[in-house]
Amino acid sequence: MTSRPKYQDLPGGSAWGHQGARLGSLELLTAERVAGAAQLVRTGLRYPLDLPLDEPSPPFFGREPFRHEVFSLLGDVVLDDKLDSFYPQASTQWDGFGHFAHPELGFHGGTDADAARAGAIGIEAWAEHGIAGRGVLLDIARHGEATGAPIDPSGSTAIPADLLDATARAQGTELRIGDVLCVRTGWIGWYRALASGPRAELAAASKDYTLRTPGLGPGPGIAEFLWDHGVAAVACDNPGVEPFPFSGEVNDCVHVRVLALLGVPLGEFFDFDALAADCGADGTYDFLFTSAPLQLRGGIGSPPNAIAIR
Repeated sequence: MTSRPKYQDLPGGSAWGHQGARLGSLELLTAERVAGAAQLVRTGLRYPLDLPLDEPSPPFFGREPFRHEVFSLLGDVVLDDKLDSFYPQASTQWDGFGHFAHPELGFHGGTDADAARAGAIGIEAWAEHGIAGRGVLLDIARHGEATGAPIDPSGSTAIPADLLDATARAQGTELRIGDVLCVRTGWIGWYRALASGPRAELAAASKDYTLRTPGLGPGPGIAEFLWDHGVAAVACDNPGVEPFPFSGEVNDCVHVRVLALLGVPLGEFFDFDALAADCGADGTYDFLFTSAPLQLRGGIGSPPNAIAIR
């Protein structure tokens, strides 16, 4: 990776040429930074961050529910199972670099759609290295409640960079180069409290992207914040990292500005609620973060298999 300029000095907001197309900002997760993050383990408590594979239910964005079948290999002595219609991005997920492109310039690193389909920037590159480092939780939901400006999980509130900064200051949290930034809006806890009817309405609204959710935005400001802080990856607890419905130029959305142009992986549907309760109890918001994406050659996305270890 070449020397790292400030975001304002990146031509067109693109980091292409400053890092590899396959790992992007995950190159910041050096062995030294991972070893340092391991020193953050204080209690040994582990917080899995993935939802069950069948949540949300019904699935969003027109995906189908998977079918889980248990079958016998040898009578009642040996059982096996399989999944049909399994969508790697239906539940908690990483968006890989082949998921979203700049409309004119292509996928991360200038990769075109044919090359992305052929696996040039598949998520197996992330799996080969593993994702591990210092995780930092910014609990936007808790900060909003404490300051009298709660985030409405049913609204399309944009969470700008200055609110991320304000939350970090209030928590006494410092972002460092190579951090995995975890952002809690409170959406997951709100969603899991819903009855089946409202859940089905949200899933239906997601098909034409008319659902309303809070998220990070606007894209240019979020991109500058993430790049200038040296964030290796960002994971959120909402359906799409950025707010729905999206308004504005598609070139300025977070998926284009952050995933395609900066090569910063985006995580969606992460469950931070139990972790946030523990962080809030002792006032420390950093931890060892680990994630093992699927070894899926040419994969466009993957469950993260993520754990925060305190």
